[in-house]
This record gives sequence, C-alpha cells and structure tokens, in this order.
Amino acid sequence: MVGATIWINALNRGTTSALEGDFILNDLCAGNHAIRVSYLGYEEQHLTVRVPVSKNLIIKLKPSTKVLHDLVVEGEHVQKHGLSQSLSIVSVDELKARKGKPLGEILRHVPGVTTMMTGPGIFKPVIHGLHSQRILILNNGIRQEGQQWGVEHAPEIDPYIAVEVEVVKGAETVRYGSDALGGVIMVNPPSLPHSDAIGGEFNTAISSNNRMGVFSALVEGGLGKTKDFGWRVQGTVKKGGDFHTPDYNLSNTGMEELNFSGALGLKRKDHEIEVFISTFNTAIGILRSAHTGNLTDLQNSIQKKRPWYIGDFTYAIENPRQQTNHHLVKVDANKIINGIGKLSFRYGGQLNQRKEYDIRRGARNNTPALSLDLYSHVLDLTLDHTHAEWTGSVGLNGTWKQNDNVLSTGILPDYQQRSAGIFFIEKRKLNKWLLEAGVRMDYQHLDVAVFDQQNNLLKPSYNFYFASASLGSSVYFNPGSRLSLSTSVSSRPPHSSELFSQGLHHSAAAIEEGLMISNGEWNDDLKNVNKEVSYKAVSTYQYAGDQLTFEVTAHLNYINNYVYLRPYETRLDIRGYFPVFHYRQTDALLAGGDASVNWLLTERWTYATSVSYLYAANLTQHDRLPMVAPPMIDNEITYTLPALHNWRNLYVKASFPLGLKQTRAPETIYPADLDSHDTSDGKLFDFMPSPSAYLLMDLEIGAQFPWTNRDLTIILTAENLLNTSYRNYMNRLRYFADETGRNFTLRMTYTFHSHK
Repeated sequence: MVGATIWINALNRGTTSALEGDFILNDLCAGNHAIRVSYLGYEEQHLTVRVPVSKNLIIKLKPSTKVLHDLVVEGEHVQKHGLSQSLSIVSVDELKARKGKPLGEILRHVPGVTTMMTGPGIFKPVIHGLHSQRILILNNGIRQEGQQWGVEHAPEIDPYIAVEVEVVKGAETVRYGSDALGGVIMVNPPSLPHSDAIGGEFNTAISSNNRMGVFSALVEGGLGKTKDFGWRVQGTVKKGGDFHTPDYNLSNTGMEELNFSGALGLKRKDHEIEVFISTFNTAIGILRSAHTGNLTDLQNSIQKKRPWYIGDFTYAIENPRQQTNHHLVKVDANKIINGIGKLSFRYGGQLNQRKEYDIRRGARNNTPALSLDLYSHVLDLTLDHTHAEWTGSVGLNGTWKQNDNVLSTGILPDYQQRSAGIFFIEKRKLNKWLLEAGVRMDYQHLDVAVFDQQNNLLKPSYNFYFASASLGSSVYFNPGSRLSLSTSVSSRPPHSSELFSQGLHHSAAAIEEGLMISNGEWNDDLKNVNKEVSYKAVSTYQYAGDQLTFEVTAHLNYINNYVYLRPYETRLDIRGYFPVFHYRQTDALLAGGDASVNWLLTERWTYATSVSYLYAANLTQHDRLPMVAPPMIDNEITYTLPALHNWRNLYVKASFPLGLKQTRAPETIYPADLDSHDTSDGKLFDFMPSPSAYLLMDLEIGAQFPWTNRDLTIILTAENLLNTSYRNYMNRLRYFADETGRNFTLRMTYTFHSHK
C-alpha cells in the first residue's frame, strides 16, 4: 500500500509507506516501541516492535467500512498535494522549540523558505523567491485571506493550534488556483479526539530581548461514551515590549496578541462533519525611527548606523502602529460513497479587519489613517476516488470577496471579487513509478470603486480567464530513495493591491503605487496590464539511509509579466518624508536550489546542514530584481544525553546560521542623490547598499519529564548568542535599524491525558 501511515506515539515520529508498501524508521533507541499503522478504508493496527529488528517486519491490514477521523487527516498527505511535489514538514518537536514565534519566523528554518520582514515583529514566508499573492496559506484547510495586501501584512494565524506545518515548494495551482503559484503552506491542527477522555496541553514562554511573555492552553475530549463527538478549545495571550539590538533600543516595537479557537466534530461510520471557529487579534508597534519628517532625516537614517530616534524600553504601543483582527468560521463535511470514493464539502467565512495609525496631533492620534474590512466566503466541493492503480480528484471552487475601505482613505480600493474554478487530477502507479497530471480552469470578475486625483469616482469592472496545468512523476529506486519531477504552467491576474495601491503604507514606512497609476494619474484601462504566466519545473531527490538522510531540490521558474515592487523616488506628504515604490511588470527568471542533510555521526552526535540559493534576473531590462534573498547556510550539531533519573530526551544543539551578502542587489542611489540621477527609464536601484554577510550562533537545550498520563517538556534557547550586530537584506526596515540582539527564551509544555 502506498501512503500508509506508520506512527510512534511516544516519540511523535512516523513515516509513510513507499511504492510497494516499504518503509524505514531510522535512529530508534533500543527497546520496545508501540507502533500505530493506519490507512483510509482499513482497520487500524497497533503492535509492539522490539528494536533492534532482526528481520523484515510485515504488517497486514484488514479492510474496514469505518472511517476513523485521524485516518482521514493523515491520508490528506497523499490526497491534498502532488506526490511529485517537494514537501517539507515542520514537525511537533520543531514546533515545540519555536513556540511563541510568528508563523513566518517559524518557517524560515525550512530549506528553500525565507522570510520578508517589516521590523522585528512582522514576518511573511517566501518560497523560492515568491510571496504574498503567490503563496497560499491554508489555516485548518481554509485559504487565509488578508496577507495579500502588502509585505507588512503578516499571516493572522496562531501557530499554537498546529500539530505540524507542511510546506509544498512547487506550484499547486491545479488544486488550489493562482494563489498557490509559488507554493502552499498548510497549518494542520491535530485531529479531534473521539473518546471519553479529557486531554490537552499548557504552553508558556518568556523571552529576554523584548521581555515577552506567552501563555497558551488547549483542552479537548469527547462527548459521552458513543465516541461520535469530539471537541477542542484553545487560546493564546502574548505581550512583549520594545526589541533591542546589541547597541540600542528599537523604540515602539512592542506587540500584544489575544487569540481563541474552538472545534466540534461528529464522526460516524461513513461520514463526518466538523465546525471550527477562530479569532486572531494583535496590535504591533512600528519602529518609530522609520517615520521621518524631511529628506535630511531620511538620508541620515539610511547612512548612519543608529536610528534618529531612540527611546527607553517600554511595553506601550504608540503610533505608528498596526491593529489586526481576523475571524474565521469553517464547516467541513465528507462522506464515503461506496464504489465511488470520498465526497468532501468545505465552507470558509472570514472577516479581516486591519487598521493602521499614523503619528497625529490631539484626538486624531486615535483615528486610523487606514481602515479595511475584507469579507470573504469560500465553497469547495471535491470528490477523491481510488480505482485499481488509479487515484484522483475532481473539484469545484467558488469565492466571493468584498473589501471596504472604511474611512475612504484612497490607499487601497473598495472592490468586490467573484471567482470560480474547476480542476481534475489523476495519479497512476506503474511499477516503480508514480505518475500524475492535472488541469484547472478559472474565471474571476472584479468590480472596483476608486477615486482619482481629481476626486472623481471610478467604477471599472474586469473579467479574467486563466488556466493551469501540471505534470509530475516519482520513481522509487528503493524504499529509502526517491526522485521526483514536477512541471507546471500557471497564470494569475494581478491582485487588487498590485493594481490600485496608492498612498502610504504606515507599517512599511513607504508609499506604494499600483500598476494602474501612470505619471501620477489613474488609468482604468487594462490594456497595458497583463496576466502573470509561470513556467516552473521542480526536481527533488530524497535519500534515507541508516545514518544519512538528505534531500536536494532544484527549481527553475520563468515568469512572463512578473509583478514586482521597485524603488522609484522619495516624497514629502502631510505625514512625513518616505521612500516611494511602484508596482511594475517584467519578464523574470528565478532559479536556484536548496538542500538539507542529516547525518547520525554516532549514537549521540548528529550533524545537520541546509543550504538555499536563488538567482533572479529581470530579463526585459537585462537587470537584477530587488528584494531577492541572498544565499543562506545553516549548520547545526546536536548531542543527545543519556537519561538522567526520570528525565528523558535530553539534548544540546548548537546552530550557526550564515547569511551571505546579496551580490546581485540593484545599484545604490541614496535619497539625497536622486535629483542627480535619471530614473524615468525604469532602471532598478535601491536606497541603501546590500548589508554585509553575517554569522550567528544559536544554542538550544531541551529535556522531557514523563510520568503516567502527563508530560513536561522544557526547552531553553539562546538566539544570536554572541550578540552580533547585523542587518538582513530581506527586512524592509533595514534602512533604519539593525536586527535584534541576543535573546534567551524559556519554553515549557505540559501535556495531560486523563479518563473521566
């Protein structure tokens, strides 16, 4: 069986079976291990295996008409993304070591994934050079709406709800549409329990750099003895003050967060239904020194090593600041239809409210300069089928969005968007090969309401038709060795923010203007705006041996009419003096590779490394592209200690992240020198040189204390242990300040499981 799940509960580790049902689990300690084996449509197997194993283990599964909830979730790994795609998983153990961090910061440890930052508190994931409108984030199966408006709009997701996070580093546009042109990030909560037991966990974390405290609690269980119902409630509270660099305080960079989620599910023999709700609420201060009042202050901020404004540490969040509220409701239902497959229905409703506050006088200081309400509704209907050597899916998708610019600031437009899509995917097992192909067709209608510079109301309407197709294959040389290749062609229309942005984005301390603005004037004719068309190929080789595991991925992406944000000029308006960026289109080439290695040197010592490299070129102008991540190398060494009394899983890990200088950055033109340079021809430049390379040292110590049905995990981390001063090229606020300095974090997780 291909894709059966083999899981060791006590270790939170597992794998899936390969082409002929083969599987390997490496690096297990000697002794007895309880193993759970599951596969959709078959009875779950529980067995105890003694390690070392002297002969091959053969596990036979019996067909069953029961549909256990956890089987459905784990089976999604095969059904919900292509077998030929490059997939990385942030495991339970990795999440424990990073709990309390934003989702984007957690993901930057995945090879091929970087982050685009806006100061020390806002992180957006970047996959192979693509982000925002081209990266789809699935929050418990629902596409996250709201992060597309700009690089300073981070995903509004509480990572504490997740048991794992998956990253698909390849175009998944066939299943999910144009939002997934660059890849997919799946935030997966644990499956709901269906038993008469109560369980859960409590998490707490305290950090030294910004004196932050986090507390999160999760409680779950069943209803009655029928085992039909399962429920879960979860909440998180977070508060931190100003971050600081090795040399100075980053004034007004505090944050507050209050989140809640709940789920209720019903599971029967051949069908199930689940309702999930969540609310995410955060306030984030924006670096005070990023807002300048004149050209001299802006020039000094960029050229000098210290910000123009440095205040004392405080928990207070003053203007400029950002406040975000994201509310989600999901209804998920599926039914097994004998002889046909599984029919799934999913509805997701979201309200994303975003307010940005500028520095103002008097009572107007509490009046938002930008206020948005984005409503969205999504309906998905999918049929997954299996027949002999064939598996596949057919699906329909419908989306309705409405954005209301509450205060009519004109920075972002009011609009209504209605879209629909249909897709077909088929996969076939053939000897040692797995083959797959898919096609998708989409339609989008957009109604926009904007004011031009003469305050005339414009109401243009647009229709977009676009399609995607993919072809992929995987060949298993043996159970521990696989080569996969995925090719795709996909297209997408520019997002409303790319078309119509006009004005100051306070969180990014920058003025942005969209594709529909030419020489400062609105243009409602799309004749000069084209759809992006991506031609992408991704190839991955994976090897898992007894002591050595590695993965190598190469990717090539040629994009016609690539939309990017480029520096244009500086400008004084009533709110201050800011850099100006224009959205423009070009033909682009993005190519590169990433690799990861895990080597068990001895029984106690493990070495791991990861490397990422991306080459980007502006083919139309024979130039470079701005904001492209430089090469990154991360080395880590782990020593596992023997058990000490009742303490288990003791380890010490040292990491050495190396960020190289981006040597392919555009030329530098400082704000004070712009008048002497002609930039009207669209020549690329940046307001500041690319930062120098940097080498950091991180340290992590962890241990686990299990007893009866409870478990306590303690992890102490030290980031930037040597307190190195540096700047990150992917930080939009690198013009104004260094990155954060040394940070100690103590994390504790208490889990429990008790019968009623």
